[in-house]
Amino acid sequence: MASSNRAIVRGIADTFTQAVAQYFGDGPTDVEAAKRQHEGYVNALSGFGVDVKILPADNDFPDCCFVEDQVIICDGKGLLTVSGHDTRVGEQEVVANAINDDIELSKMEPPARMDGGDVMKFGDTYICGISSRTNVEGVQVLREFVAPLGYTVHEIPVPPNALHFKSITSCPAPGMIIAPETFFAEDAFPEGADLIWIPAEEVYGANTIAFGNTLLVPEGYPATHKILRERGFELHAIDMSQIRAADGSLTCLSVFY
Repeated sequence: MASSNRAIVRGIADTFTQAVAQYFGDGPTDVEAAKRQHEGYVNALSGFGVDVKILPADNDFPDCCFVEDQVIICDGKGLLTVSGHDTRVGEQEVVANAINDDIELSKMEPPARMDGGDVMKFGDTYICGISSRTNVEGVQVLREFVAPLGYTVHEIPVPPNALHFKSITSCPAPGMIIAPETFFAEDAFPEGADLIWIPAEEVYGANTIAFGNTLLVPEGYPATHKILRERGFELHAIDMSQIRAADGSLTCLSVFY
């Protein structure tokens, strides 16, 4: 769910075809199409009333558009992560500078590693995936960061055929989680979660951003869209094909703060 009405995004690098990718595709092939899709994403956020701050791309960092991975936001405070992939560590400074006037920032230190794409707020709990990008030391730092603010952390293993926890899940409404069949055991989630299971072959459709009763969703996942409409949601679908090819999802492209 969108947690505030302001967000930062970062432009698509001209080197985007060199983005790290191995899960949803073999990498993007059309930078101009990716830029158009990113523009459509920004326009969608703005259309939902979000005040969007656009940061310039950096061609030295092909993955720089995926700003979510660089910081965890909790009640006006931010935890700067240590990127789980070495090629992305240098992306963080621009993101931190964009929000440090508004957010009190602290910094994770090695050996902790974490991508923000593994962290999802769920009521008074932060669900955190243990993945190829997020380690147990990172989860412990997150736990120490959110505990004074009244939150707990629920760990969950990310299956090896997925990049991040939020690549394959989202929280479309309070108490509700969308997840693909076969990727998780039902008891892996916090007790009492209202689980919406979607077909495994439409796993990419599990990542959404909620604006009230309307969900921003990726185009092209008819079974998932039918399930969500039957649950009473209205859908706003956008083309994410080139973003997907770089293993990116809707939530990856923004930090709400």
